Amino acid sequence: MRRLTIPLLILMSLFFAPRLYAQLYAAGGFNGWNTLEPAEFRYADGVYSLEIDFSDNDTFKISTVKGQTGNGWSEFDTGTLSYSGEAAVNIWIPLKQTPSCGNLTAPDKKKMTVIVDLDAMMLKYQDDTAQTPWSGTLPVMFINTADNAPVVDKETYLDATWYLDPMGVPGVEALGSASEPLATQIKGRGNYTWVGFDKKPYRLKFKEKQSPLGMPKSKHFVLLAHADDNSGFQRNECGFTISRLIGMPWTPESQPVELVLNGDYRGLYFLTQNIRVDKDRVNIVEQDDEATTDVDGGWLVEIDNYDSDPHVTVFEDGNQELPIWFTYKSPEVLSTEQESYLQEQMQAIDDAVYAQDKSAQNPALAALVDFDTLARYYITQELMDDCESFHGSCYLYRNRGAEQKWMFGPVWDFGNALQRGDSKKFIFQDPPFHQVWIGEIYQFDAFRKAVENVWSWWLGFGTEAVTAHALDFADKIEAAAACDLRRWPQYGNSDIVEKARAAAALIEAKTDWLKTQWGSTVGLTDIKPAAQDRTDVYNLQGVRLLSGATREQIQNLPAGLYITPAGKIAIK
Repeated sequence: MRRLTIPLLILMSLFFAPRLYAQLYAAGGFNGWNTLEPAEFRYADGVYSLEIDFSDNDTFKISTVKGQTGNGWSEFDTGTLSYSGEAAVNIWIPLKQTPSCGNLTAPDKKKMTVIVDLDAMMLKYQDDTAQTPWSGTLPVMFINTADNAPVVDKETYLDATWYLDPMGVPGVEALGSASEPLATQIKGRGNYTWVGFDKKPYRLKFKEKQSPLGMPKSKHFVLLAHADDNSGFQRNECGFTISRLIGMPWTPESQPVELVLNGDYRGLYFLTQNIRVDKDRVNIVEQDDEATTDVDGGWLVEIDNYDSDPHVTVFEDGNQELPIWFTYKSPEVLSTEQESYLQEQMQAIDDAVYAQDKSAQNPALAALVDFDTLARYYITQELMDDCESFHGSCYLYRNRGAEQKWMFGPVWDFGNALQRGDSKKFIFQDPPFHQVWIGEIYQFDAFRKAVENVWSWWLGFGTEAVTAHALDFADKIEAAAACDLRRWPQYGNSDIVEKARAAAALIEAKTDWLKTQWGSTVGLTDIKPAAQDRTDVYNLQGVRLLSGATREQIQNLPAGLYITPAGKIAIK
């Protein structure tokens, strides 16, 4: 009986005793590096805190062990903690146990409170008087790579953790937290935007599907920096808005966030759906890599201006000096049968584009390419005056089936839009970038008819909606853009609202000129129910109201006009 009683009492005393925790100490220039009498952190509410005056010396060490003999360093160093990279004020930084590590450097030479969470292994320099680097008007995405390793290339994913802090923005859901971050991987992305700017774009691959900022669930998103957009960050926003309103089958969603990477405030970014085959993105049959049968679909390819990616090549109208590189995105690895099919299809389109007979009696090109979708894609590029649109980042896809056609889209990169300064030209007239095919396709009677039909429909609401959205968006990002300008004075945008007005004015000027080419009469409003059983629904400002909505959900919307990928709908 005794043998049972003593252990039981010990177990009960441990269970009901106050929580035991390690002590935490600091030594540095502020106390003459005295490890025998180090400053001791105070423990409360699950964290350790210590106010340190770094005014004269900003280097120090922290340890879970106090010095005992000699000068104390032999013991103190056994429990030291460290972090990688540069620290910032009021941002949690991942810690690791590193015996005999080097000195830590405070982010500023002033009095601050050092806060340590040993359970989560995180440290923060807190300064209640300091202004946070972010605006507080947009959600902030915090990403920390393993060991704070820098993201240095586009090929290798780094393991990382992330969380999204809504910063009090209404309707935004927090994802993860500083103490319980979510797993992800991160690497660089882009071509010129990756090598040409210090403010880098990134690609993310979440461990689990997430719905950040209300976007459809996925593991795959990108963080676009738009360091090259001096139009108030309006180029992609306006281009995506036009694409969505004009009825493209799918347009990537993009939401502004502020980014903190490894404790470094990186500025205003745009969390965006990347282009991939998925039921919520390019919704086609996904073809297996290296398939030998059913190779007619689905296909997702890009007219590329880089020949380094896996591609097939067609020479435009047989001109050996004008190669067209078709980078295949899905499938990613081709069998002989797949490569032959893609080569033959792209060559057939090129042959049809350059046919001498462009009258309505020549059906060859219309049998290969969907003219209605191409008309919507093309008008979007004209309104944005995007002379790079048929030069690179120009996507095409094809679903499986003998009756299927190649569809242009989705839209993607408007980085060179709204820059030419001459609204009285088509994008294929004297462009700064070579435009593939579109100048020839425009000569087809049937294609111009498709353009004019979509155009008259668009005039009923389009330009005014884009202007309204641009101004709303400028107001939404204005404070964050000011923080971005402080972080990146060489790239940042000032006078965000004025630049939004200027972008809208360029679109309106191009609209006025296109009216002289395609007509200024508003066509009959295309009012019809959504063609799909489930569909996304947008208001006339391009804001998504419903995702994958049923007919019943659509009918329950307030009375008014709405946009779906199938066209406009009226709820009475």
